[in-house]
Amino acid sequence: MQKTKRLSRRITLSFLLLGAALTLLLGLSLVIALKVIEANILDDILYAELKQFQQTDNPQKSGSLQSRSTITIHVSLPDAMNSIPGYLRTLPRGIHDVTHNKRDYRVLVEYIGDTRYIIEFDDTSIHKRERDFIHLVELCSLVALLIAFIFGRKVAHYVISPIRRLAYQVMAFKNQPGESLDLSEFGDDEIGVLTRKLQQYHEQLQQLLIREKEFASNVSHELRTPVTSISMAAEVLATKADLSSQEYERIQRIQRAAGEMSELIETFLVLAQINDEPTHGASCEMGPVARKVIEQQRVWLGNKPIEVVLEENGQLVVAAPSGILSVLVANLIRNAFRYTERGTVTVLLAPGHLTVTDTGIGIDTAVQAQIFKGYTVKSSGNTNRAGLGLSIVQRICERYGWTVSFDSTKGQGSRFTVVFTA
Repeated sequence: MQKTKRLSRRITLSFLLLGAALTLLLGLSLVIALKVIEANILDDILYAELKQFQQTDNPQKSGSLQSRSTITIHVSLPDAMNSIPGYLRTLPRGIHDVTHNKRDYRVLVEYIGDTRYIIEFDDTSIHKRERDFIHLVELCSLVALLIAFIFGRKVAHYVISPIRRLAYQVMAFKNQPGESLDLSEFGDDEIGVLTRKLQQYHEQLQQLLIREKEFASNVSHELRTPVTSISMAAEVLATKADLSSQEYERIQRIQRAAGEMSELIETFLVLAQINDEPTHGASCEMGPVARKVIEQQRVWLGNKPIEVVLEENGQLVVAAPSGILSVLVANLIRNAFRYTERGTVTVLLAPGHLTVTDTGIGIDTAVQAQIFKGYTVKSSGNTNRAGLGLSIVQRICERYGWTVSFDSTKGQGSRFTVVFTA
């Protein structure tokens, strides 16, 4: 359930990001508000202290006066600037934050007439409490993030749980196509609606598969008898001694057509089997299968100057019925024989894969995207449809978990490769 785990992580991450954004916004707001309020209060204290000092004292000389434990007032006349401490002497008019000897001060510098007043407030302890408050805000933010993470996990589990149950039931269809969804596990919410729609779709799909299987099976059995009769009659006619070359050629054409019909019937039977669960059965060696199929398909070569090469680079053993493998190889080799006018057709067997290479007419770039869905090519001036066989090849590979690929150049030939994954 890798996808549902990803969805669960995304939901949890969303709650975590939301919690982080909210705690960051709230924490910054609290810290900024604290600093603004603190600065306003200190400024009011400084101005009030200056006003009170002017009302109660009327200094006539420069000097410093500590009115409280945290407030020091410095007064200087124009001719007595040296009475002001050095770290305050150069400050311009206004409010300043000054640090001296590891202590913090809020300083008001004001001029009244020719007299300079400096009100110095020691706010070191306030800044310490401010830092303690910031640490408290950080701790609360971490707690809030932890709560958001736990809550997100709970919500994700609650939201994903019905989706996970639905996914498990749908996955069970692969091994038991006749099964149906248990609708009682889902309510009337969106997941319940989706479940019912999936069930309807599954039932319709099963009906289509059943009808396809029955049609393929029925047509195959109905056609097998007359095709067999035609083949036998053609064999009897071919044994006559007084046949002319023209009559013998026509009989061979009948035999080729009957053979093609037999292959088509076999294809229909394979289609019917593909709709069922794949039957691997005992392992089958591909060498004998390939040699047998090559001999069967030589009828498509006729008198064309084509060399057929079977290369076996090691033993290729595939866990699948020989009939399925014969149909797969036959479709690839038949296309190579049909659409190659001269040159070489090479069948390569190697551990894990089968490759069929020809020097035929190739496949046009415009139709390569539809190669496994049915395409039309031209050979010797006639239009032939070869897509059905390749479509069957792809369906067999998909059913057994194999992969089929191709490489083709117009006018130079094609190469088809089937990789048999374990």
